[in-house]
Amino acid sequence: MAIGTRKDTLLRLIRALPLPSSGPVPLLGVDEFAVRRGRNYATILIDMSTHRPDDVLADRVANTFTSWLRDHPEVRMICRDRAGSFHDGARAGAPRARQVADAWHLLHNLAEAVERVVGRHRAVLREGLTSYDDRTEDGQTRENPGRAELDIHGRPRPLVARTRERHQQVHERIERGDSLRAIARDLHLSRGTVNRFARAADATELLLAATHRPTLIDDYRLCLHHRWMEGCTNASALAREIQQLGYRGDVNTVRRHLKPYRNGTIPQTAPLPHMTVRRVTGWITRRPEHLTDTERKYLTELCEHSPALATTTTYARRLALMVSERRSEHLALDVWTADVRLDGQRELRTLANGMRRDHAAIQAALTTTCTSGAVEGNVTRIKLLKRQMYGRANFDHLRRRILLPPRSTSRRHPQRSRVRGVSGKAWWRSAASPGRRSPAMLRGQGPGRPGVCTTAASPLRPAEAGPG
Repeated sequence: MAIGTRKDTLLRLIRALPLPSSGPVPLLGVDEFAVRRGRNYATILIDMSTHRPDDVLADRVANTFTSWLRDHPEVRMICRDRAGSFHDGARAGAPRARQVADAWHLLHNLAEAVERVVGRHRAVLREGLTSYDDRTEDGQTRENPGRAELDIHGRPRPLVARTRERHQQVHERIERGDSLRAIARDLHLSRGTVNRFARAADATELLLAATHRPTLIDDYRLCLHHRWMEGCTNASALAREIQQLGYRGDVNTVRRHLKPYRNGTIPQTAPLPHMTVRRVTGWITRRPEHLTDTERKYLTELCEHSPALATTTTYARRLALMVSERRSEHLALDVWTADVRLDGQRELRTLANGMRRDHAAIQAALTTTCTSGAVEGNVTRIKLLKRQMYGRANFDHLRRRILLPPRSTSRRHPQRSRVRGVSGKAWWRSAASPGRRSPAMLRGQGPGRPGVCTTAASPLRPAEAGPG
């Protein structure tokens, strides 16, 4: 800009800019964001009528939020996620305001619970879908548990021996009556690791996650098998072919995968897909009509092998359909919670107990179109501002930049800098899985939908729920 001044002068001028005056905020959106990830968090407050930031709090504790609400008695509705601090702060600071839990966060919590259930039954993924080298000539499966415990050269893996030894040590100390804290201190392990070893009845449960980890080549094993059977045995040529299909590994991984083929142990049948916890979680949390015939067949087979996965699939789809289509008739939420507490898996029971404590806000989410889309859009904008000013100012400067209205820099697109919520398409893409965030099985009101929050006298019909 060719301005002869110092950076401290510019920061001082920015801090001297007057903040925009805020009027009454009857519809409030609240969420947290990381000032320093993992250490310091702040709170953003959004006027849901204008989708503009109204204030920024320096922390995310309930008392700070309570004090702000007491200074703003006009708040009538609070759209939030399911964080306990915002629930307690809203109840203490605005007891008459209606709290609305965000539908996406509820579905995300459901997907996380399902992923933990599938991870705990990881052994079923190996039993239900066996690979080609676990089958005999008559098509039956054979058990070969030691094969995965050897490396590519046929030598015992150090990880296996170390895991078995630690599992034995932990359980011997537990039988002697030692506490988990003492075991962790003496074995130089974390409390979480000791708890994981203590919950596992056998070391095999712990080795499943370590010996059957997904690799980059898993999705291309079928293609490599067919090409080898067609006569193409050059690893470099095969690597180039699957790289055109999306493979991101190198040729050495392909060579290691083809080593059994070169040693003469060529399978007679094609390998089946490698099942991962995240992949099965995606099958459960998506609509059944959105699954392919192969995915539907494999999920059915897994449910037949494991009643726990079958009940988890049933309960997950019931809640997802209830939230996406805003079904609140006949005490549907209460019936689902009671059923899960009766015979659901412990991860789903934990989710159900949390939903019981937040029952009023979740029930409001089933009868209104209010979502946290505008809040999430502003959080995304804050991330951009943090990258622009990284290491150049403190929280007061960040707060001022958040509250100051953005200015357009384009004549052809004057509205480009306007803060918007996350689009409905991106919302559904991120709801199904806590990690990969694949398309969910659900359809409903996305958080990016414009307009103010309204209360519906009856549940929304699927046609009114907006695009999926």
